[in-house]
Amino acid sequence: MTYGGLQRAYLEQVRGVDQGAVFRHTQGLEAGVNEVSLGPDGDIYLGGLGAGGNWGQPGKLAYGLQKLTPNGTNVFDMKSMSATRDGFKIEYTRPLSSATVANLAQAYRLAQWRYAPTPAYGGPKVDEESLTVTGATASADRRTVTLKVDGLKRDRVVHLRSPRPFTAANGAELWNTEAWYTLNEIPGPQPDRVFYEAEEGHREGTAAIDTEHPGYSGVGFVDGYGALNASTTIHAEVTKAGEYEVGLRYSNGPNPFQGDKTISVYVNGRKIRQTTLPSTVTWQQWATKTERLTLRRGVNAIQYRVDATDTGHVNLDLVSVRPPGERIVLFDGGDLSEWQHTDGRTASWLRLPDGAMEVRNGDLRTKQAFGDFRLHVEFKVPLLPPDVTGQNRGNSGVYLQERYEIQILDSYGDPTLDNNEAGAIYLQKAPDVNAATPPETWQTYDIEYRAARYGSDGAKTQDARVTLVWNGVVVHDDVAITGPTGGSIPEGPATGSIRLQDHQNTVQYRDIWIEPLG
Repeated sequence: MTYGGLQRAYLEQVRGVDQGAVFRHTQGLEAGVNEVSLGPDGDIYLGGLGAGGNWGQPGKLAYGLQKLTPNGTNVFDMKSMSATRDGFKIEYTRPLSSATVANLAQAYRLAQWRYAPTPAYGGPKVDEESLTVTGATASADRRTVTLKVDGLKRDRVVHLRSPRPFTAANGAELWNTEAWYTLNEIPGPQPDRVFYEAEEGHREGTAAIDTEHPGYSGVGFVDGYGALNASTTIHAEVTKAGEYEVGLRYSNGPNPFQGDKTISVYVNGRKIRQTTLPSTVTWQQWATKTERLTLRRGVNAIQYRVDATDTGHVNLDLVSVRPPGERIVLFDGGDLSEWQHTDGRTASWLRLPDGAMEVRNGDLRTKQAFGDFRLHVEFKVPLLPPDVTGQNRGNSGVYLQERYEIQILDSYGDPTLDNNEAGAIYLQKAPDVNAATPPETWQTYDIEYRAARYGSDGAKTQDARVTLVWNGVVVHDDVAITGPTGGSIPEGPATGSIRLQDHQNTVQYRDIWIEPLG
């Protein structure tokens, strides 16, 4: 292995797929290990060969033939690591100490990520996130620990670390504190995958990976759609045959012309239709065009291609696959996979033990964009000292299509209805009633939204309209929104994401869902 270390592996099969954990066995060898042989004397013989910048280690030789002789000592170490339906089971070589068992859940740190298949050597590490241990129990003999872990996903590398002190019953410290488990599959029934990165698909013709414009998900987006036969194919797997809502996240900027553009959609080699992608006004904005496609059980090839009758000249970022007509849960206390920061970073708001998330590190927006919809959001503003006033009291906001903000603020007890208070269409219309409850209580926004309408020439023909029910009280009833509010993206005919604002206040959110309409 790289940097002159010998690794030990534990393998198992889950749902017919090989996977397992890798543990450090020894470090400090002279070169990267290329060959391992168990000799007739029971010793381990290691042949090493280094290379500049990769297989070597500073201060060591670029080659080596070394022998490891077992000394008869049985160390305290992880013997195996197995996947369960909701975590892992770890077996140790010795019983754990009473001190270790007393703080078992706090004795583990876990994170997960995956590697994106790109032309770059090794593929970049993406979707990295910390995981929370929600439960840890030791077996009666204290040799096996069962962990419950929140947020595990298939197709991830899971890194487990047990910081010292982590001791056995005889006082020995854990020999190796880390394990890397390749989680190809999770035991038991699992939901279908939703998101597929376009840049990780199979590209043909002039289609290529680019990173020029911000806000993409993954490690880039696919451009080069200005030429005939440019195409990208993703392979989506579903457990049931039938119709699915397949969304293409795209950008359609002003070059070589402003307006609708077209590409063709194929499923399993058969052309389904030409699809029209409305303008996103600039190349920095992303929208979603959703098609209802029939998929077979198992793996389906979904291709977006420039045919002879297509205009092309769009960028492709992400494909989503969902059952039709279902409510989309955007956040229920689990992971943040439906969200990203507006600059494209992986969503990093703090998830709290009570199933909420707390604002930090910049605005979040949904990866998928929407047209007309019903949206449910629950939020809680913090209790702040009396000298904190005005727009600094629990400020956040819910942006509809990233264009129109519904204000969040601590407005409890404020007798003045204003267009910058909670419930307002920001700087356009005050709520009809102040329905705020006190800080540190959960409040609800139930929103019905109709997107603005546009003519074939790209001009707006009807304003967007919104109804807001705040804590059960109607405060906007089918109100026209005359234009974008502050901090928004440009108005346009394309769909838009739901955005939650980070205004440097510790506002919390929970139980967010959306129902697309029409």
